[in-house]
Amino acid sequence: MVSVRDTEVVMLEMVQPFDANSIGRLFGGRILEWIANVGTVATVRFSRGPTVLAYMDRHFFLAPAFIGDTVTLRARVEYVGRSSMETYIEAIRRHNGEEVVMTMTTASYVAVDEYGQPRLVKNELKPNPDELMIYNNAKARYEARKGRIANRREERYNVKDPTEGLRWRVESSRWVTPQDAFMANMVSAGRLLAWIDNIAASLASEYAKSVVVTGSIDDTIFYSPIRTGEIVRIAAGITYVGRSSLETLIHVTTEDAYGNVKRVCTAYYTYVAIDDKGRPQPVPQYQPANDYERRLFEEGARRKALRDEEIRKLKETRLIK
Repeated sequence: MVSVRDTEVVMLEMVQPFDANSIGRLFGGRILEWIANVGTVATVRFSRGPTVLAYMDRHFFLAPAFIGDTVTLRARVEYVGRSSMETYIEAIRRHNGEEVVMTMTTASYVAVDEYGQPRLVKNELKPNPDELMIYNNAKARYEARKGRIANRREERYNVKDPTEGLRWRVESSRWVTPQDAFMANMVSAGRLLAWIDNIAASLASEYAKSVVVTGSIDDTIFYSPIRTGEIVRIAAGITYVGRSSLETLIHVTTEDAYGNVKRVCTAYYTYVAIDDKGRPQPVPQYQPANDYERRLFEEGARRKALRDEEIRKLKETRLIK
């Protein structure tokens, strides 16, 4: 029986040249990998066995990190269900004694056995009196998630690619090797998120004709684990373009040696085009060419409005300027 505070795990990473883009800013895929990994470490330690990332909530990249900066990553377990754990994760940039919040998110991890099936979490979480608000908020997230993931088993076989039919589209396949696995033969969520960001950012950069940085990631449900020896296919397509931002639709599937295909996740990643000084810059205007592109563009505009509202609220909390 442990408190929320007792579950906290801290990881330190220094931004190296191979972690950064052409103007020395940390890649979005790298910070995503670190975020997923620290969450995995916290949940593995608490549940005393393997875990997989099942759901990641929408979050924003509030500040960049640069070569030579130290990034502090923290994760803690805030609520425990039968096999799932509600987890809080944050990344803070440290430079010359100054600390800046880069991003924060909440996620759900599931404890699994050696076959990848959910297992009972036997450790008990007992919040201290000053942790009750954190615990109750996490419990509310847990209850709200149930409806969103109720059809997970059916949706893992919904492999139709929603990026097909988009003019600005790219796809990439890769063979999964043991070095991609975090525990047993399952690929780490961090490695997958890094792959996704790399593909989507390359498409956004090609369209924008400039360097792009990851702006936000929408809610992402993970339907199936990826195992070594499988082939992962990542497709990305541009769905909405603003003045300097681009929204990309991501669709990931995995195929085993016998040709069985499962859906891994579908999500929206947004990117911002920047100049050599890191300032947002305009991108070419996007004009939908068919009914499908027009529908996705209109939906993207509504999603952008929601993101802008969330950013406004974050500014009010003074997390960002």
